[in-house]
Amino acid sequence: MRIAMAQMSSGDDRADNLRRMAATIDRVAGEGAELVLFPEACSYRGALAAEHVEDRTGPTLSLLSEKAAGHGIAVLAGGLWLASGDPGRPYNACVFVGPGGEPAAEYRKVHLFRLRAAEVNEDEGAYTTPGEHLVNVSYRGFSFGLSICYDLRFPELYRALARSGADVLCVPSNFSAVTGAVHWEPLLRARAIENLCYVLAPAQEGVSPDGFVTHGHSLAADPWGRVLACARDGAGPLMVELDRGALDQARGALNAPNETVPSVYGGPVAQERVHG
Repeated sequence: MRIAMAQMSSGDDRADNLRRMAATIDRVAGEGAELVLFPEACSYRGALAAEHVEDRTGPTLSLLSEKAAGHGIAVLAGGLWLASGDPGRPYNACVFVGPGGEPAAEYRKVHLFRLRAAEVNEDEGAYTTPGEHLVNVSYRGFSFGLSICYDLRFPELYRALARSGADVLCVPSNFSAVTGAVHWEPLLRARAIENLCYVLAPAQEGVSPDGFVTHGHSLAADPWGRVLACARDGAGPLMVELDRGALDQARGALNAPNETVPSVYGGPVAQERVHG
């Protein structure tokens, strides 16, 4: 399967962001992509206010549904502000739109970003309602496990997706430059290796209008942890091929995900002390 990943530098003008997303879909559909992934905060990035929260018939999903159906291509909107039961704390949601234009799956970000450092003091939970469910979506012979950005730090989430049949782990992100320079690539490759899955991580680059500096470097890794592609700043969409044969070969060679011993992990840990 041919996949496109769009690296963006989204701003606080939603109409402009949507124009650029539409142009990307037109472009990659013409290059044979069957699925295009956009990063977290793709249609709006900046200080959050009520007018930036959409419902499922809002401008972002309406446009993406129209484009998906027009080209017969699936689209992953990596992170949208969608209404929850709390007007002051919407969901940060990743939505998979099928090639017929229908929103086929919605994942609400479970782990909310918290960082207290000299450069960044952020608590996403102050303005976001966390999700409570994991989501896999099947498309053209592959199962895609959905996640968003900060979820990357929680291997339990990806092991649960893999155990439920995921072949591809999607990690659309707006990843901080403070941590990204050291953590981004190792964590993505680790999630691929430990679950024997492809990992697709489209990312935001540059500085958001509210001053959040992002790492960029959209990245795709194969099930053996090899980097298939990594975007430079300002780069166009990355094109990646998913190969079912390569996935089966990796899983046939190494069975580690099926050799876990939960009965040991859940038991007591011996606490020994050496004197002297």
